[in-house]
Amino acid sequence: MSTTEPEPASVSRSWWRPGWSALIMPLLLVALAAFLFAGIADMEVADESELFGPKTVPLLAAVLCLVFAVLLAVSVIRRPEIPLDENGRPIIGLSSNWRGTGITFASLVMFAVLLLPAGWIIAGAVTFWGVTIGLGSRRYGLNILVGLALSSTIQLVFGGLLGISLPPGVMGLF
Repeated sequence: MSTTEPEPASVSRSWWRPGWSALIMPLLLVALAAFLFAGIADMEVADESELFGPKTVPLLAAVLCLVFAVLLAVSVIRRPEIPLDENGRPIIGLSSNWRGTGITFASLVMFAVLLLPAGWIIAGAVTFWGVTIGLGSRRYGLNILVGLALSSTIQLVFGGLLGISLPPGVMGLF
């Protein structure tokens, strides 16, 4: 008399099978790229003869969104991450990280609230810091310093190289 273990439940072959829900992110990136391309097309620029103008950064962001969307979609299609239980069956209905999502969303809202009164450098640093916490980092001091360095560098690049002024906020008082 032989005992056989039950075979793991087969994974559904429908489009919305476990592990493929990660294709939502590439779709969102494509939608963002389309939004950016539409905005670039509607942009009225006085002088388009310069290599780096107001359309450069949105164009670069849109192209990068498309590149990352394609790479992420290929990765998900080739190897969908299907979590399995101890018996080898797919686990459906995993809970999401709502705490991290809430912290990240709150930091983006704080950016919108802080941008004009506090300025780009402070708002950008706070946003970077909040997103890193939302993603799980516990190096609070280092993250705020990196955020300040990044937002300061962006301020210098936009102001010095592109001639686009970002809101100075309280930094304009000095």
